[in-house]
Amino acid sequence: MVTAPNITFKFAMTPTSTKRQQTFSKQRSLSISAKLNHFGFQMLGQRLPGLMSWWALKLWSRTHRFPAPNHEHRMQLRASEYLLTVKAIHIKVWKWGNGPSVLLVHGWNGRGMQLGRLVDPLLRAGYQVITFDGPGHGQSDGQQTHLTQISDVIQALSKQHGPFHSAIGHSFGVACLSAAISNGMTVQNLIAISSPGGLSNLIGRYCQAMSIPMETEQYLRQRLEKRIGSELWQRFADSYPLDSGVERSLIIHDKDDKWVDWHESEQLSQCWPEAELILTEGLGHQRILRDPALLREIISFIDLGDLCDPLN
Repeated sequence: MVTAPNITFKFAMTPTSTKRQQTFSKQRSLSISAKLNHFGFQMLGQRLPGLMSWWALKLWSRTHRFPAPNHEHRMQLRASEYLLTVKAIHIKVWKWGNGPSVLLVHGWNGRGMQLGRLVDPLLRAGYQVITFDGPGHGQSDGQQTHLTQISDVIQALSKQHGPFHSAIGHSFGVACLSAAISNGMTVQNLIAISSPGGLSNLIGRYCQAMSIPMETEQYLRQRLEKRIGSELWQRFADSYPLDSGVERSLIIHDKDDKWVDWHESEQLSQCWPEAELILTEGLGHQRILRDPALLREIISFIDLGDLCDPLN
């Protein structure tokens, strides 16, 4: 592991902007649904763990869409777009520019355009940029998805546009990229932003947040192992090991991330070969995707040559 101890950024938090009414209504609906699910797991989780684990898996796999801001719509208008069909699921894909290809992978309940602030800097540095909405996300088909399904999409994109020079994943997107690499995809540079640790940690946090008792959690883990396969489950239980397929890696996490503990990225940096770790403060889980200083760090890491400032 190569650590960059002197690269620690601090930023002042700004007030959250007023939320759109549509977003507020959906969040309110989700809040009511969550309370009902909490009650159900508390009442029935110990008595009917098998049945409730089926419901827990259904909730785990379900995705939710939220309105995209205007700047994402403007970014879409500048891209060439097409539908990619992967195992009968239609996936919306966007592409900008020409040159060595860089793939952007969003996280759970996200959209490809959430990493859109990277597009122009990458274009100015001479790269082609590709992103997509995962199954059950954004403009792609479906209402649910899982790790291997998104990994299949990434591998299909690699066959069409790869091999990728670099891949940048956010949150759960890092796990999906790691699964694709585990299945043989190669990428020169891998950048992991706000990455969770292994699948076991993810499930533990999910069960804690949903008030799922241990009896139901044990059945849920068995169902998930069956869904993604025992081999991948065992490999990714505690971390996302990269034995091959990646030359260099950069791991970025904010210490004020309320969704994923930054220590999980620190642990990840100890498992990945030649990994560089950057820790920030004051950016949280989403603003980290929009900060100009970090965008420069990412572009500099990807581009080994003499690089003019791509943000100017």
